[in-house]
Amino acid sequence: MAWQVRSISPYERWGEPGSASAALMREHICNATETLTGLAHRYYGDWRLWRVIADANGIIDPRRIAPGTRLLIPPRPIERGTFESV
Repeated sequence: MAWQVRSISPYERWGEPGSASAALMREHICNATETLTGLAHRYYGDWRLWRVIADANGIIDPRRIAPGTRLLIPPRPIERGTFESV
């Protein structure tokens, strides 16, 4: 009998069902010195994509992220007009 390994999304780890694309998200725990622009630069290579992280986590005020907050980092969005677009 062959076993299939399946990626577990952060949503499932926390006990909430999620979509298939949720398995591609990363989990990040913030410290006191981190900002959304810094996280966007770290994970996407472009600080201007901070809104992607904010929208995925329901963050209204990006200046009020408490240390220890768990954020889900979605995959980098595909830009239109680049070789990555389909």
